[in-house]
Amino acid sequence: MRSLYIKLLLFFPVLCLAQIPTIEIPDGKGGFKKNNDVVLQKLAIETKITGRISTNVVTMVFKNNSNRLRQGRVTFPLPEGVNASGYALDINGKLRNAVPVEKEKAKEVYETIKKRNVDPGVLEKVEGNNFRTTVYPINANGGERTVQITYHYELKKSGNNYQYFLPLNYSSEIPEFTIKTMVFQNADSPQLEEKPDGSFDFIKKGNIWIAETHKTKYKPGNNLKINFPQNNENQNVLIQKAAGNSSYFLAGVNINPNERAKKLPNRLAIVWDNSLSGSKRDHIKELILLEEYFKTNKNLTIRTYFISNTFDEGKTFKINDGNWTELKAYLLQTTYDGGTDFGQLKRLKEDEVLFFTDGLSSFGNLKLEWDQPTYTISSSNNVNFNQLKFISSKTGGEFLNLNENDPKKEVKKLLFQPLKYLGIEGNSSLSEVYPSLPQTISQDFTLAGILDGNQTQLKIKFGYGNEVTETKTITLKTNEQAVKDWEISQFWAQKKLNELEIFEKQNKVEIKNLSRQFSLVSNNMSLMVLENVQDYVRYDITPPAELMGQFNEIVKNKQVQKDERVKDLMDDAERMTKNLKDWWNKDYEKQKSYPKPKKVADSAVVQRLEEVVVVGYASQERRNVADSSRESDIQEVRVRGIASVSKRSSTFAVQALSGRVAGIEIKGRSESEKIEGIINPGRINMIDIASKAEYMKFFNEAKNPEMMYQVYLKTRKNYENLPQYYFDVSQLLLKNNDKKLGLKVLSSIADLDIEDEELYKLLAYKLKQAEVYDKELFASQKVLEWRPFDPQSYRDYALALEDNQQYQEALDNLYKVLTQSYTKELADRDNGIEEIIIMEINQLVSNYGNRLNLKNINPKIIADLPVNIRVVINWNKDDTDIDLWVTDPNKERCMYSHKETEIGGRLSDDFTRGFGPEQFLLKKAIKGKYQIQTNFFGERQVGIAGPTAIMAEVYINYATGKQERKTVVFQNQKENGEESDGILIGEFEF
Repeated sequence: MRSLYIKLLLFFPVLCLAQIPTIEIPDGKGGFKKNNDVVLQKLAIETKITGRISTNVVTMVFKNNSNRLRQGRVTFPLPEGVNASGYALDINGKLRNAVPVEKEKAKEVYETIKKRNVDPGVLEKVEGNNFRTTVYPINANGGERTVQITYHYELKKSGNNYQYFLPLNYSSEIPEFTIKTMVFQNADSPQLEEKPDGSFDFIKKGNIWIAETHKTKYKPGNNLKINFPQNNENQNVLIQKAAGNSSYFLAGVNINPNERAKKLPNRLAIVWDNSLSGSKRDHIKELILLEEYFKTNKNLTIRTYFISNTFDEGKTFKINDGNWTELKAYLLQTTYDGGTDFGQLKRLKEDEVLFFTDGLSSFGNLKLEWDQPTYTISSSNNVNFNQLKFISSKTGGEFLNLNENDPKKEVKKLLFQPLKYLGIEGNSSLSEVYPSLPQTISQDFTLAGILDGNQTQLKIKFGYGNEVTETKTITLKTNEQAVKDWEISQFWAQKKLNELEIFEKQNKVEIKNLSRQFSLVSNNMSLMVLENVQDYVRYDITPPAELMGQFNEIVKNKQVQKDERVKDLMDDAERMTKNLKDWWNKDYEKQKSYPKPKKVADSAVVQRLEEVVVVGYASQERRNVADSSRESDIQEVRVRGIASVSKRSSTFAVQALSGRVAGIEIKGRSESEKIEGIINPGRINMIDIASKAEYMKFFNEAKNPEMMYQVYLKTRKNYENLPQYYFDVSQLLLKNNDKKLGLKVLSSIADLDIEDEELYKLLAYKLKQAEVYDKELFASQKVLEWRPFDPQSYRDYALALEDNQQYQEALDNLYKVLTQSYTKELADRDNGIEEIIIMEINQLVSNYGNRLNLKNINPKIIADLPVNIRVVINWNKDDTDIDLWVTDPNKERCMYSHKETEIGGRLSDDFTRGFGPEQFLLKKAIKGKYQIQTNFFGERQVGIAGPTAIMAEVYINYATGKQERKTVVFQNQKENGEESDGILIGEFEF
């Protein structure tokens, strides 16, 4: 149903090449392909300019030409220092403005409402300075949806002019194209250096210069460049009056950014990001920068280093008389592969560091051990500006933005000591002036702050290092410099936010507060549109102004019930613990078997009928209600037409828990006869699930891992956006005992997309199987950050903590699953997870009780439950139904329609719409073989992560202190519509 994703990369007015809107759909294998099913039907760009600032509104209309309902995902980067500050989505044919909502809450509300098959609109900031929204539904056969984005941008200086630059180098025709530009308070006509066509010219209307054009079936031939000569000092100060006697101001400072000589390094380190995402940087600009650098610093030693998922030392080069030909050739031969792990960076001995990267550390957290000046250099469209600025400011270096600035000018930051802004002189009339930290002056400089009163003088200090060498004075006068209809406060808030986000963890609360008040999208705050006013009431979200009247009326009359939240799962957990104890204490004796009389029908027909009744009929009926939101409906289908099927062990009614427990004493294992009676030597045999993908044939002739890796590099271009390709190749390399290359290829998955939980769950599963537990912890922690409303996020993180021997933290996070607050829809989706959590909590207590603090753990959920066999499956996609089947030596299959077997096998509740998990338990195994199978019953979507990935953890002698575990991870091999009797993934033998 949610089968279409649109990736739109729209680069706003910046001095760089623009990427036009591109619309892609899934190819059914996890990748994307261009298609005319959904197109950008209309594009309208409206810009207001005064002085050196602009407000930009981009309106996009998407049209669905296919006969299927579609969903779109729009992702775009913004320039350095720019945040989206407005978002609107059409609801019932009319644009509705978004309101700020905490990012975590916005995601939770989104996930909850989409269970009703209606998506709200959410604009969120993801890794780097990238912004993303999802649009659903786009109706079939010509249906349209409208998205509108607003942002505020300061014009860049170009020579003696300030320049507005709008990239319009579109490669495809736009059915309806509109552009309108308005210039305020400008005496002279704006100078058009470049314009879309001959009809675009400025005409003065009152004191406003207006240029506009409207075209159909239009492909612009030129970009738009408007120059504003620097000839009016009064344009450099803009003031917006605020409450009381306060005002927001934005002051431009005309200063010549002179440099002074510095001692150039004799030994220079070049750290080159050669991760998979590094291939997308503009290497031509990087090489131009180095070319200019060696024209001045002509004789030195260069040592190269490479960072991906590993940190590797490269060759050393002697540069003589500026000749760097060998170094250039060496860098051009770089192989780009692997994720990006800044945690691998090692201490260096060189005088200075040039760090070429996008700043996106996808496979590990930054550990900065460099203390020499480090110059972070970015030429990518997707950049983590805050990370790069942090590194450069922490080490006394500079950040070079080659994507927006000319490399021949940016090189001065490497060759000279730049002029810096060092702060303002004390003034009681001024507060909250940003930037407040020292900042390099490159071409132009603006300050924003709050003025208390009507007039004052702003004295600004500049200099080198900590030495003040120059002071500039600007007079602020509200009566003369105030402007109407301009949100100067937005520019101030944007500057403050940029500075706060450099040290994001310390400033998280203030970032949220600022983002909420000024509707800025940040790492902690999103903008959200809901479909109806009742949802704003239900989820306690203040609506936009146009709905406030209805909202207040509903709240006053209490006409709509507030969001029904499940406070915690503890009552269910207590009941489930009792059920597990009763099951564990029950004696399962083999029943006497009598010969079955022959029927008139052929035995083969009877056998097939049984299969239809037990599996086929129930499966078909489950398909018919796959989208039902009522668990009772699904349960009714499971038992219809089946002679003896276990119903749910209990009805779950969630209540709040009050009171806590102090002190639990755990007996030592050596004293437990119960455990000794359970331990049974057995063997686990896992099955290698071979990929059926057509590209695997390329590896048939490869005799060793190195040859396999070369085949991978040679064929990768055709599959570079296909996660399944990296998964399958890494599995092949790991199977052939090359862990280093296997992890290199596997980690590349992290560089394929931004903040995608499916990709990171897939990574975490495979890393667990490969026993790379520190990276499993990193990946699962990322998912928890993105999806803190999912019980499974805490569980995955807790199990990764256990793998890293952090047992107390593992216990605490498992326990959070039972004490969290959930929306009713998400709690219903994960109904039954308590049984799995109870087993895992008690396993920790059983095996590591003497290391754990249990004072906050409810003693009613503590139980000694050792078992011979435990199997748990998990998967990486929401809205997915995967079944676990276990067949015992008596050929009796434990499955969703037969949840308890004659020998005591027990299956947990069937998860049909979430991430799982499902669990099989057997206290005492009988002699013989047990088969473990999974059945991909329902996969409702194919996203960037490709087919659903499943992880099965298989244990013998679980929670006995002598447990063994084996793990298998694979992706769905079943084609749509293909019938299957399950995939054999492993066997037990006792």
